[in-house]
Amino acid sequence: MLLRASEESVERTLTIVGAAVLLCVVCVASLVVLNPFHHVPAGRISVTIDSPYVGQGVTAGTALVMHGVKIGAVTQVASLPGGGVRLVTDLQQGPVAGLTDTMNVDFRPINYFGVTGINVVARPGGKVLHNGMRVDTKPLGNFTLQALLSRLGEVSANALTPQLISVIDRGARYTDALNPLFETMVIALTAVADVQRVPTARLLSNATGVGVAFPSYVDSVGSFFDHFIGARSSTPFGAMPQDFWENSVYASIKLGPSALFGSFGRIEVKYVADLLPAVDAVKVLMDPVPVLLRPDDYAATISQLRTRLEKAFAGPPDQRALQVRVVLDRLPGVAGPLAAMGGGR
Repeated sequence: MLLRASEESVERTLTIVGAAVLLCVVCVASLVVLNPFHHVPAGRISVTIDSPYVGQGVTAGTALVMHGVKIGAVTQVASLPGGGVRLVTDLQQGPVAGLTDTMNVDFRPINYFGVTGINVVARPGGKVLHNGMRVDTKPLGNFTLQALLSRLGEVSANALTPQLISVIDRGARYTDALNPLFETMVIALTAVADVQRVPTARLLSNATGVGVAFPSYVDSVGSFFDHFIGARSSTPFGAMPQDFWENSVYASIKLGPSALFGSFGRIEVKYVADLLPAVDAVKVLMDPVPVLLRPDDYAATISQLRTRLEKAFAGPPDQRALQVRVVLDRLPGVAGPLAAMGGGR
């Protein structure tokens, strides 16, 4: 059986149904937002934090820490209509005693596994936190592990250019080319260590015996340079007879340009283009030599070197010994005990 109703009756029925549905939606939304059934346990307070942003990994259950100690947790995360994020938190009333609404927060890992947490930083002034309070704050920074990895990715993308990768690749290949040399050195040192049977003290004794003749050799070399540089007019060569100079020295000087330098000149004429790079390289290497090896300075350096080498050997002429000093008092592990015993250098 069909029910017949007027148009006004149908419109009134539809209006009542729509109003009822709208009222139910408003009630459900109010329950979700206000959550009147939410019960804050004793000894805890609920504080709402409004922030322009949150770090990666901040969700319901994220811990709030202060000085490394957990003081609460996030119970709800919601987006604000005008931008930003609202965090509803439950805080322990004891640890946050004295904390005010001027506090700051930042986002960082709270354990070795990189789990994100909210670090609370106390600031002077403001009102003491209480249950139901809302705090507006701007985070001090986002130091989460995810943010660090993201920044490292950006740096890598900007720094690891194809040119840098090519340089690293060439360096790796050059290093690989040195592997045979390193392997040869290790094999040689291992072979020496395997066949070495003489004690180190015996080797040092032999080296000292060989060095007995070294001071006299250094003295002779130093005397030669002293005569050659400091007294050019009275060198032993000035006492040579005239025929020695004519038959030996002058003949050698004449032979040099004709035989040696003549042949060298012919080679230069044929290979000028090939020799120029080598000549330029030698010139670059030899330009600093005249400045470094001044006759007066060089003579003084040789004399000082001879004096130091002579002082390095002590004892009678037939039993000279090399004086060796091992400097260990600069090492912390040695300097401490020496100082404790009153020892010096």
